[in-house]
Amino acid sequence: MSFRLTTMTSNQKSQFYLEMIERSHEAFREFLTHLPEDILTWKVHDSLYSAGWIIEHLIHDQMWIVNVILNNKEEGYHLKAKPEGLNLDDLIEGYDDLVSEAEEKLSKITDVQLNEARSYKEYSISVEDWLFEYIQHLNHHGGELSLILTAWKRKNRSLTEE
Repeated sequence: MSFRLTTMTSNQKSQFYLEMIERSHEAFREFLTHLPEDILTWKVHDSLYSAGWIIEHLIHDQMWIVNVILNNKEEGYHLKAKPEGLNLDDLIEGYDDLVSEAEEKLSKITDVQLNEARSYKEYSISVEDWLFEYIQHLNHHGGELSLILTAWKRKNRSLTEE
């Protein structure tokens, strides 16, 4: 009888986070493809952000988080045109560009780096916690867009029932 020892790869934990990020990206992108074009400028209330603004914010700040994680530098992703002039395909293209660049940069993270601190204002946060923030930020705004879509559909249904 022989025993085989299995060893964990040195980057197993960081790979787990990268897989979670990749799955979150895929789900969010799929969601974006099902949004109606005219929802981009619609607001649930005048004091709230539009769906288009939220998507642009997400694209910018996801790269901002990546740059804090990797370079301890605050710099976001900038779309090629002003958000109000973009249609859904433009925003999806911007999101695809972000994902490609972000995943390439994040793939360089190793387990050793997960405990390294990154500063933001007066806080010192580990790379691992920043990875959680990246995932949470994406899912938070995906939830916001889902609520906007639900309210938009209800509004349109009520208009057609009259």
